[in-house]
Amino acid sequence: MQIKDFISEQGIIFSPSVSSKKRALEILSETVAHQDTSVNKNKVLDALLAREKLGSTGLGNGIAIPHCRLEDLDNIFVSILKLEEGVDFEASDEHAVNFLFCLIVPQDADEDHLQLLASLAELLDNEQLRKSIQESNNATELYQILTQDPEHLAA
Repeated sequence: MQIKDFISEQGIIFSPSVSSKKRALEILSETVAHQDTSVNKNKVLDALLAREKLGSTGLGNGIAIPHCRLEDLDNIFVSILKLEEGVDFEASDEHAVNFLFCLIVPQDADEDHLQLLASLAELLDNEQLRKSIQESNNATELYQILTQDPEHLAA
């Protein structure tokens, strides 16, 4: 299972800045709901906020991976938010986050959830990929970066 299988250009949003962590999560929730009208944006937001209360999903290097599981969900959804100006996300390195990669999975998809998180963490561990992400200017460009074959990425 690869993260690129769940990414779409419609799920990628560029924004100059947001006022708070909560606003960033609201945008991600709205983006997921926009991809599928059966998904309730308020339920997504509530689940993301509840997950953040357990501990920040800010990884460091300007990246956060907010994620949650939802009941009554049949598919895995991904939304991506790239900010021109970062937001405080209580990341481990205490730097502002300007790239958020959101995963929403069905409640009973424990194994898929863990595999996707591991796949994404491994992908984002690539310094060249992180640099390319930070330099991307639009959803099409970012989509192409994230869906390329791993062997095309410099180590």
